Amino acid sequence: MKGSPQAQVLVEEFADFQCPACGSAAPVLKRLAEQYGDRVQWKYYHFPLVQIHPFAFNAALASECANDQGKFWEYHDMLYSRQTNLSKGDLKGYAEELGLDTESFNACLDSRAKQGLVRNDMALGEQRGVNGTPSIFLNGQLLQDWTTLEARLATIFAEPDAGTTQTEVAPSN
Repeated sequence: MKGSPQAQVLVEEFADFQCPACGSAAPVLKRLAEQYGDRVQWKYYHFPLVQIHPFAFNAALASECANDQGKFWEYHDMLYSRQTNLSKGDLKGYAEELGLDTESFNACLDSRAKQGLVRNDMALGEQRGVNGTPSIFLNGQLLQDWTTLEARLATIFAEPDAGTTQTEVAPSN
């Protein structure tokens, strides 16, 4: 989670670390998170498309192992910047690059301790109608095209009293 839990605007992302479209979305979403700060709460959910992305599930596990050490977003950014190198050895090397306690990280990754969390995210995505990545929800509504998020946020925050009351979002086309 990024931003404030008290924010009146919620952006939820269901994504896959090996998905090229997610890799394209990641820097845009990062910029928007920095731009809006605590006015928007950002949640990331794992939705590895394991049928077509063989390294995505382990990458999701690894990001949660990094999260145990307070480095989820740094690890997230590294994975998206190196999408073509997501072997288990690569994942462990990235932990070392970020200065994580590699013994703890490697034990977490090797044990697959986070697979329940990742599977829960996947089940939540399925319940909410996610069938591809990235899937972005704005205040609970699935955007048909994630690239409309920037304009929708600009509209929300251009309104009087933006961020002080729950803002309705018109369904996307």
